Amino acid sequence: MNIKIDIRQLKELEKQLLKAGPKTTKAAQLELKATAFETNEIAKSLAPIDRGGLKGSMAFEPITKSAYKIGNNRDYAPYVEFGTGSVADIPAEWSSFALQFKGATGKGWDNGLEEITRWCIKKGIPEEAAYPIFMSILESGVIATPFLYPAFKEGRKLLVKRVTQVIKDFKLE
Repeated sequence: MNIKIDIRQLKELEKQLLKAGPKTTKAAQLELKATAFETNEIAKSLAPIDRGGLKGSMAFEPITKSAYKIGNNRDYAPYVEFGTGSVADIPAEWSSFALQFKGATGKGWDNGLEEITRWCIKKGIPEEAAYPIFMSILESGVIATPFLYPAFKEGRKLLVKRVTQVIKDFKLE
């Protein structure tokens, strides 16, 4: 599950930066990198901790000089982020992004039951409770615990603030 932070989406800004020259473009790219790093750190801080898999799997990487990918490679990350079933909570601006995760994971019934059984053992819950818990999850869904979307919203604010400062510093207003 990955999001992109891309200054090219701000077409007018991109034109101004290109006109201003390579120093300005470099400054904006550095601000983008700093924002991608901070957005990733925010997502890590918001990721729920059970076994630490989500927090430990958060990463960011450049796609181009003006775009970064921030995400998590755990297969269950989207289900934690958005929830499942009738209690799923998908932000409107991410609805098309979230659609790719709708439905079964393809890992099958046994894998799901194994995961719940491991969770029960870790929490000191009798193993025989795993099946009813798993059935409840299938029937009722899992409540969302967003970590990436709130980080994205905060990162977007940071990027606007930083690029606005670059515009002021290079007198592009």
